[in-house]
Amino acid sequence: MRPMTDTARVAPDHEVSVVDNPAESRYEARVGERVLGIVEYELGPAGDRINLIHTEVLPDAEGLGVGSRLARGALEDVRSRGLKLDVECEFITAYLKRHRREYEDLIRG
Repeated sequence: MRPMTDTARVAPDHEVSVVDNPAESRYEARVGERVLGIVEYELGPAGDRINLIHTEVLPDAEGLGVGSRLARGALEDVRSRGLKLDVECEFITAYLKRHRREYEDLIRG
């Protein structure tokens, strides 16, 4: 994994979108074309299971809620695709613990 680096500053009021980038096997938190954070994943061989491996947010985007928006976007996509969820990422694990009721169906799956 190469560390995320970008020297541009992030303003907290920007609209962050979360998109799947299957070519890179990751979800990306973006403002326009700028990637602020990622969740790397692996799809299972049958394509019915996803393992969320690692989350990373640019240093200047930390503390602005980008990680939480990224986690929420990734988990909502997992749900909408009907995938079974595995989690190795400590950040996503902590997010799921804080939002257990919202994601009970994914946690049990």
